[in-house]
Amino acid sequence: MRRKTENSPSSIPLNCVDKCLLALDSINEPMLIHVIINLDGKIEHVRLEQAIFSAQQAYPVMRTILRSRHFGPFREIQEDLGKGVLSIADQAQLQDTNHSSYLFLWMNQPFNIKKEFPVRGLLLRKNARESSLVFTFHHSAADGLRALLFVRKVIESYNNKLSQDSKSSGDIRINRKGDELLEFAHSQRAKVDHYYRKMVSSLFHRFVIAALPPPTRVFHDKSGQSKELRYCFKIIGPGELKQIQFKARSAGVELNDIFLAACYRVVEKWNSMHGKTSKKIRVMAPVNISPKGFRYIVSNQASWFSLSITPEDRADPAELLKKVRANTIDTTMNRIAFSLVYFFSFCSRFPLFIMRGMCRFLMITRTYVDTILITNVGFIWPKLGSEEPAVRNIGTAKILNVTGSAPVVTPMGLSIAAGTYNKNLNFSLTYRPALFSEEKAKMFLDLYVEEIKQYQGAQST
Repeated sequence: MRRKTENSPSSIPLNCVDKCLLALDSINEPMLIHVIINLDGKIEHVRLEQAIFSAQQAYPVMRTILRSRHFGPFREIQEDLGKGVLSIADQAQLQDTNHSSYLFLWMNQPFNIKKEFPVRGLLLRKNARESSLVFTFHHSAADGLRALLFVRKVIESYNNKLSQDSKSSGDIRINRKGDELLEFAHSQRAKVDHYYRKMVSSLFHRFVIAALPPPTRVFHDKSGQSKELRYCFKIIGPGELKQIQFKARSAGVELNDIFLAACYRVVEKWNSMHGKTSKKIRVMAPVNISPKGFRYIVSNQASWFSLSITPEDRADPAELLKKVRANTIDTTMNRIAFSLVYFFSFCSRFPLFIMRGMCRFLMITRTYVDTILITNVGFIWPKLGSEEPAVRNIGTAKILNVTGSAPVVTPMGLSIAAGTYNKNLNFSLTYRPALFSEEKAKMFLDLYVEEIKQYQGAQST
């Protein structure tokens, strides 16, 4: 293990997922995660800045600058936090710009993580009482679950009340050698028969057998080149959420299975509405693979799996749901998500400029990029053993809802993120305005949410 010398600053290495996301971002495919909190009540910006400083101290990766040594990137921890990462904007002082427009402009500001920290915050005041608190993370530094961990630390620091499960004893990766995700992948060998053979088989299937024909694309009504992003969201209330949960239990499946099955069907319906035939649809779904001891470390601890579904599989909703459930169980039991860790680890052995070339190849060919991404972060800051949120207020301001925005790559054009807060199920659709009009994006999200509410495959038999 490398030790810090007296005069050298502390550093945090990048794992294989970090490096691949960094390479993807560097070819102008912005890898940004947004957490948006809508509030009712006054927020003291000085106190909020101090809370963010406290969270950055607890999670050092959020006060790092990207450096490079011998073609290898690493994060250098900064002791001087400078002027801070929080920006303040007041709707009353914005000329010719409404709340949503300013929010989108701010969310699309590029990150330069060679000169700035991989997190920034915005307090956007709508009026005397209402405001939005937005945190933006560079995906090469944190995944969605760990981004929420940082935001929770900020809120609890603001409230001067830290819960037991959000306490942090620092980042154990500081000045550490090795890749914790690769090490964790190796540890799965004892739990799965013929483990390495299955890893190789999974990669061969993904990159060779399942590569052709390429997956169906979601129909879009525009063809611009801009990488600007926008998002819209829709909320399923407690009553309807209970009905969906009941359907899932009756069918012996999880909520995520319904979300996935509905995603396949809505892509097919959407394309059919626009006169397009959908063949193979492949949905990308993140998987939490947090290694032991890293649960409360802000970093990327995620992989992905992609399930291909043919028109025959989608013909019957009940059979589709069974297939999605069976494939999910098989993928989980055989640790298939770890096959991509090995692939990312192989790619990350090359210098960053070569990794950029690999990413360009993936984007240009489009063959290996899935149809759409859907991610569900689950219950946001729940009390132990309850669906009630453990965090309800920021000072005297009440948290109305929490939504998120996931990254989008060009061949997809949109992504869906879900999360449950205060018994409300929030869905957000992030999309490229260069490909989808605002009207079309909202129509797609409405169609998806209705498909979930009315999903006929989730019924007791």
